Amino acid sequence: MEIEIRDARIEDVPIVAWTVLTALDMSTNDMDRFVKSCSDENTMYSWKNSIIATVDNVPVGCLIAYDGSRYDELRKKTWSSLWEDTDPSIIENTGKEAHEGEFYLDSMAILPEYRKLGIGKSLIEYAFQKGKDSGCLYSSLLVDINKPRLKAYYETIGFKEFGRMKFFGHEYYRLRKQ
Repeated sequence: MEIEIRDARIEDVPIVAWTVLTALDMSTNDMDRFVKSCSDENTMYSWKNSIIATVDNVPVGCLIAYDGSRYDELRKKTWSSLWEDTDPSIIENTGKEAHEGEFYLDSMAILPEYRKLGIGKSLIEYAFQKGKDSGCLYSSLLVDINKPRLKAYYETIGFKEFGRMKFFGHEYYRLRKQ
């Protein structure tokens, strides 16, 4: 089994869209809409912001990550393409997941049959290095406070809690790695 971690290419859009839907616990019935958004280079979930894990040249996982300084512009474009009927004040009154100076690890998913092989850790390490290379001070992510095992997993990779935030009315830990 040959595992490769690489930057995404346009042909990876289907697994990028699947990753977002999986991370958001959404049905794949919305796949067409998400494929369209992930094909756009100027959205949060763009293939341009994605890192792909392949096994024997077949995509099996994805991590979407980007410079936090781009968050506002990416969020506006993403939400208007995916949730165009949403009241714009909801976007304005929702906390910011990412900030200037950080490389934000937004969404990650690995096909179930390829989990527990170290692929997630490899994706995160690749993203962390990519963030450092782009000049970001640290990498960050959010973890649902109701998922202590997930928080513990990220801590084993070197992430540390540096706060909490409410996002869409739900509480999350903010974690970062320098």
